[in-house]
Amino acid sequence: MADCDICKIMENKKEFKIIYEDDVCIALLHESPSVPGHTLLFPKEHFPILEEIPDKITEHLFVVANKISMLLFELLKATGTNIIINNGTDAGQELPHFLINIIPRKEKDNLNFEWAPKKKGEDELKTTLSMIKTFSDGIFKGEEYKRVKIKAQDSKEDEKEEDYLIKQLKRIP
Repeated sequence: MADCDICKIMENKKEFKIIYEDDVCIALLHESPSVPGHTLLFPKEHFPILEEIPDKITEHLFVVANKISMLLFELLKATGTNIIINNGTDAGQELPHFLINIIPRKEKDNLNFEWAPKKKGEDELKTTLSMIKTFSDGIFKGEEYKRVKIKAQDSKEDEKEEDYLIKQLKRIP
C-alpha cells in the first residue's frame, strides 16, 4: 500500500536495522525502542489488522516471534519478553499495518504494562461467555465465518444493527 509507512520500509530496507527477513515477514530493531532490543515484526504483505491475515501467515509470524524472543533471552540476557499486538485503533494501533512488538524485559527496566482488573458479576461473565461460544464453536471447527448482524448501542438511537465486517473496518487506523 503506497501510503503505509510500514510498507514503505520494504522500499528502503537498507535504511533500517533488519535482524531477520524471509519471503513472508521482516523483523527490525525499533528506531525509538522502549528498551534496547525492542523488535518490530510484520508481514511483507499489507494487512491492517490481525483478522485479515491468512492463518498460514499468522502461524509463521508467531513462529518467527518465538524465535526472536529466544534470541533476546540468550543474546541480551533478557529475563522475560512482552509480545504485544495493538490490534485496532482503540487498542492503540497507530499505523495501518499489522505488526508485533517483541520487547526484551529485565528486572527494574521501568516498563509498566499493568492495568487494574475490574471485577465482573457472574451474570455478566455468563452472558459474555454465551455470546462468544455462539460464534466461536464453528470457527474453531474450521467452518467458514458467517457474516452476522450485531447489536450496537448508539447515543442517538436506542439500538441499531451493524454488520461485523463493517464494524471491523472502523478499527483500522
